[in-house]
Amino acid sequence: MDPYTKIVRGQWIDPDEEQEQRPARPRPAKPAPKQEAVRKQSFESNADVQRWINETKEAEGAKQPFAPEALVGRRDGDWVLSSLTHFYEQDLIADVLREVKSGKEATVFCCTAGPASASPLLAAKIYRPRMFRSLSNDAIYREGRTVRNESGKQVRLTGKGVPSRASAKGRAFQVSSWIGYEYATQELAFTLGVRTPKPYAQTGNGLLMAYLGDEGTVAPRLCEIDVSRGEAQDLLDGLLEDIRLLLSGHRIHGDLSVYNILAWAGEPFIIDFAQAVDPRQGDDARSLLFRDVERVTAALRPYGARADARAVAAAMWDEYMQG
Repeated sequence: MDPYTKIVRGQWIDPDEEQEQRPARPRPAKPAPKQEAVRKQSFESNADVQRWINETKEAEGAKQPFAPEALVGRRDGDWVLSSLTHFYEQDLIADVLREVKSGKEATVFCCTAGPASASPLLAAKIYRPRMFRSLSNDAIYREGRTVRNESGKQVRLTGKGVPSRASAKGRAFQVSSWIGYEYATQELAFTLGVRTPKPYAQTGNGLLMAYLGDEGTVAPRLCEIDVSRGEAQDLLDGLLEDIRLLLSGHRIHGDLSVYNILAWAGEPFIIDFAQAVDPRQGDDARSLLFRDVERVTAALRPYGARADARAVAAAMWDEYMQG
């Protein structure tokens, strides 16, 4: 017998034939390759979805993040932006064009108006952080001022219930009340008919008002221009009338000078009411009124304007005291 054959169930089977006849054993199925865990993502992160959302926002007029180029690279950019963003979100401003004036305590920016503004250009006055360290000699102006404390109670700024100026909280409260008082006084002045830029809003350390000038020019201060002899008397008479109107609303500017009077279109405009006083409260009100009148009279005297400052101020005070 061929050694390479064997008997299977009584038959001679060649091993090669057996290999052909034997049914093939099913091979074990290979395990399916492990699928990589799919990281769950919000459908909103999809690039197409994001594109659609942005295009929809633009079509519907939704507001984009406020990032004016005029503030890029400024050391105080974040500080300024913190106030201007509030005005942007209220549709009062649309963009910042440029810085127009910078002083010890505040910087003024020219802004394009938003849909909620009637003026084409607006001036944003942003107080600097140094305000928290200044105002050390403001007692004469704070005297008698009333503000609301954290509990909503009306209290005098120099009285009980007001946080101590020695604490950070007290200094922040002082600055907030000081700026709020300035805005409220400018609102009052505008309502009385005093020539001052129309106030629009106040938030934190910022004031927003109508801009005097155009896109390329800011209205000059009285100290920056030469007044013709023909217009000097009209300017002085107008300023004295504005002082009288403000007094009728129980306010005295308190720091009026050629540095906070703007000249535009032949008219004087008074700004910076931070140091205004209420003559019903402060003991120094009369002397502050006399000083305001004397300063504007002296400023326009070289151009031919004439007025007896002390007599004019005395007449205003007497009229006010007689109600």
